Amino acid sequence: MRTVILDTTLREGELFRMFGSDVKAQIAGRLAEIGVGRIELTVDYPPRTTESDLRPVLDELRRRGVEVILHGRAYDEDLKSMAKYEVQGCALYMSLSQLHLEYKLHGLSYEKALGRLLESVEKARAMGFRYVRATLEDVSRIYLSEGVDKIVDAAERLRKAGATIVSIPDTAGLLSPRMASEMVRAIKNRTDVPLAAHFHNDYGMASANTVEAVLEGVEEAHVSIMGIGDRNGIADLYEVVSTLEDIHGLKTGVERGSLRALYQFFARITGVKLHWRHPLSEEARTIRAGVHQAMAVKKPEGYMPEGKLRHDFIAPTYNLSPYVSHRLVSTILGGGRSDEEVRRITNLLAEVAKANSGVLSMAKARELIKRETGLDIEPSYLEKFMAGERVYVLAKLNPRFPADEIVRDLRRWDEVESVDEVYGDADIVITGRMSYSSDNFVNRLKQKYGSALENLKVLMTD
Repeated sequence: MRTVILDTTLREGELFRMFGSDVKAQIAGRLAEIGVGRIELTVDYPPRTTESDLRPVLDELRRRGVEVILHGRAYDEDLKSMAKYEVQGCALYMSLSQLHLEYKLHGLSYEKALGRLLESVEKARAMGFRYVRATLEDVSRIYLSEGVDKIVDAAERLRKAGATIVSIPDTAGLLSPRMASEMVRAIKNRTDVPLAAHFHNDYGMASANTVEAVLEGVEEAHVSIMGIGDRNGIADLYEVVSTLEDIHGLKTGVERGSLRALYQFFARITGVKLHWRHPLSEEARTIRAGVHQAMAVKKPEGYMPEGKLRHDFIAPTYNLSPYVSHRLVSTILGGGRSDEEVRRITNLLAEVAKANSGVLSMAKARELIKRETGLDIEPSYLEKFMAGERVYVLAKLNPRFPADEIVRDLRRWDEVESVDEVYGDADIVITGRMSYSSDNFVNRLKQKYGSALENLKVLMTD
């Protein structure tokens, strides 16, 4: 049985940052497009959130045939709210660890807490929900202090009450990959109740823990885009899917090659930046060490996984830094030059890079190469080795044109990294990477919105 990927960006992720309904609907649509078949949302909590906040997202997911799970507490008021919506599933949670019973649930006994969860599960089944998930919040703490007996007993009782799956979350991020594997295996050895893995990232191991849980046979793995969620989040959609598919050869149902575009879109539309350590960041595709560059210009898979080259990056990019490889420089120059000349130019590029905060821009590299060799390298050719120039565009708009509509459109453009509305001498600040083709985003901006632009400033990093 294949593990189902459940994306909870629009539930767990909103604990990190709230999104507007239109943004959520667009994210939901993109997740559905790449094959995520089960998506979780938070039930509305009036007056903080309302039915009107939830409906556009539900409509988008229903239109695309996605299985929607509404998440809420094991309380009647949450169940009543869930019943308003025609969705396939609900998820109900209750804390059962002694620490949570004492300090979160005001001294509620274990049996009363479990009883409340059992009662809510029974009601959910009676309401007609086909998928009913019972979440044993903070269950990893129970495992670490008491073992699996209590967990297995609770899971069996919940199944009899009508739960179709039981979630065993590492709520406080207490587990390492080995411990996560051992916990899931121990539970699986004692019961065949379907399990869901929802692991937090407090020690940076949520994705690895989730992969281990999948390898041990959990039926559902919880992820979010960039791993966003409470504190520093949960398992990352990309990290889990790419590891399972590329390394372990397991099919997840998610279109592996579509993840980078999804993440770029998400960063633009939400303003949540992709951290440099993330496997999909520009830094992740950049090879810096000269000895690595020397091989990578011929065989990039020597320093980058083949799966990433196949699905995420067509090729690596290279930093012209103090450690730049003379073989890389020779490849850029196109051959036909003596080794002595190549090494001289390489050393010059390295010296200038060292004096320029450790890296050269494309413009500076072109200038130095032309000055030393007379070779005028086409920017489009140099872009094969170096990422396009990062630019900052400051746009002042004619007041007659709606800035918010232009912003929404620009956030869909692939080269754009972020768009922000500002006040002062500019109305919009756009950050992106500009190629040297005639169809780069700055030229397209001028062509499409020329009549709306009163002033445009393009600033390039040195």
